[in-house]
Amino acid sequence: MRAVDDSRPKYAAIMRVLMTWKQLPESDVSRMLHSYFLTTDDFREMEDQGYITMAFSGDEYLITPTLLGRLWLEQYETGEASNGI
Repeated sequence: MRAVDDSRPKYAAIMRVLMTWKQLPESDVSRMLHSYFLTTDDFREMEDQGYITMAFSGDEYLITPTLLGRLWLEQYETGEASNGI
């Protein structure tokens, strides 16, 4: 049996924070979600999938959710709700 790393709960947590705040610096997202060990690579993976955009400002990235990210979160939460029934 092999272990599979499921990033969806981590992505969903990031997207929920971004849905509340609209745009945050990378360090703020990491601080708010201290239960996850978040690195810049985690955010880059999400950007590669189209869920967020990262824009360098000052000394760190500003992270903003995309429409695709919002839709993904909605679908993820709907799937989680239907799995619980």
